[in-house]
Amino acid sequence: MPAPSGETPVGQEPGTVPDGHYSAYREQVRDSFQQWYGSGRDSWSGGPIKSRVTEFILSTAPPAEPGRRRRVLDIGCGRGHQTAELAEGLDADTVGLDLLDVWAPPPVTRGSLRFRQGDFLGFHEGPMDMLVDSGCLHHQRRQDWERWVRHGGALLREGGVWTVNIFLSPDGDVVDKRLPDGRSNWWLTEELVTELFTGCGFDPVARQEVDRNFQYEGHWLRYLTLAFSRMAAGS
Repeated sequence: MPAPSGETPVGQEPGTVPDGHYSAYREQVRDSFQQWYGSGRDSWSGGPIKSRVTEFILSTAPPAEPGRRRRVLDIGCGRGHQTAELAEGLDADTVGLDLLDVWAPPPVTRGSLRFRQGDFLGFHEGPMDMLVDSGCLHHQRRQDWERWVRHGGALLREGGVWTVNIFLSPDGDVVDKRLPDGRSNWWLTEELVTELFTGCGFDPVARQEVDRNFQYEGHWLRYLTLAFSRMAAGS
């Protein structure tokens, strides 16, 4: 679909992916989400639960540096509704990045919006003040988690903030509830995600749990959103 007015046209991001297996899995992820969006099953795109997550993200944004707007990357932006809220709420120059071009954001009166079609590990625009991951980490292969976080750390300025929203494991087990189409669907723990980020040079700064009001395999599921600040090199 054409880019909304005022946005940069869609272009595949430059850069190489780590290996052929990664590339094949990205295609699985892309095809999976294409089916979900195509059938209108993207309940994560809006609603009160999404609004609570977005409010938390806005509250954890770092202050703008003197003389310039904040720069924000919305990873796996989907329809782009949250991307627009970030631009508007933070008066930020905001980029929405997704494997699909399904974005259909509302107009904004503050900040700016751009959308890119491509993979996060192939995105190299920086430095960013804030990264927002509202549900991508828990769909990655386990062997790519550290590479994913280190890549984001390289995009963020010192003191920049990364918020990550995950499926919180209801019983403390880290388990992949893989979908029939092959997409990973990890239930994670706060301890694991915190250890992953602190091991890559981040400090935890805030957390929020939100009940998804959704029962699956006998469990009531919750979202956990964590905010991490990138430490200065060598600290």
